[in-house]
Amino acid sequence: MTNSTHINDVRKIIASGGSMTRFRSFLKQLMRNWKGRTGALILLSLVLLAIFGYLFAPYNPVSSNAPSFQPPTHSHLLGTDYIGEDIFSWFLVGAGTSLLVGASIAVIAITIGVAVGVIAGYFGGYIDNGLMRVVDVLLVIPGFPLLVILSAFLPPTLETTIIVLGILSWPFISRVIRSQTLTLRRRPYIMASELSGLSGLRIIVRDIIPNLIPLIFINAIFLAIGGVVAQAGLAFFGLGDLRSVNWGTMLYWFQAEDGIVYNAWWWLIPPGIGIILLGVGANFLSNAVYEITQPARGSK
Repeated sequence: MTNSTHINDVRKIIASGGSMTRFRSFLKQLMRNWKGRTGALILLSLVLLAIFGYLFAPYNPVSSNAPSFQPPTHSHLLGTDYIGEDIFSWFLVGAGTSLLVGASIAVIAITIGVAVGVIAGYFGGYIDNGLMRVVDVLLVIPGFPLLVILSAFLPPTLETTIIVLGILSWPFISRVIRSQTLTLRRRPYIMASELSGLSGLRIIVRDIIPNLIPLIFINAIFLAIGGVVAQAGLAFFGLGDLRSVNWGTMLYWFQAEDGIVYNAWWWLIPPGIGIILLGVGANFLSNAVYEITQPARGSK
């Protein structure tokens, strides 16, 4: 089972009207499922770490204040790097940057994807065909190689990374949103709104998008996590803003400054665990969504 399968299954939760009621019902079912609770707890913990972690950083993460490659001690809980910077402070402050990158990527991708998907699904015809052909082209282009090429030629800033990842992440969500919009488009209350003389834009804003909230919500989570992982991957290959304090640059500097030669495991493990926990939390959450939407084949 892939994450895309789980995301598509969420459409069954919003098969009829009452968007906010169904969204609340969806969240209640998610919290009754132990995988849903576990995934949500992991992701919530990481979000709180990202928001408040910098308050607990004992040192400035980019200032040298100890010997290089010092193992964990009471004064440096996760040791130091190759120039004596505190790894624990790097990890705490970097969590905020990494998750901010992921959230920003999700906002860009969701905004474009929802707009394209709803417009294509609602208006149909030439608009639908034209937009979906563009999406088809983008979906067949290998994502990560294109990402590496673009990042190599664009200014190496965090903002560039966010924009590139956001723009490359929207095609899949647009197809999912279009599919659900086509279903909603045939609902009696949508037809009634059209007969009453409401404009297409007003119907989209008032009647269609609110019913897509559960689908947008679960997609936003996976897009944010995917953005964190992709940004870390780019940083590991030396692309992007290497001066930024985040989990990806921690991994880059570990391999670039021979952390493995000095057996500096305390430098590698923290960002690795952070990224792994993001994946584990998303996996638990996606499995819970699958079990909720496919009760005959899942177990709570």
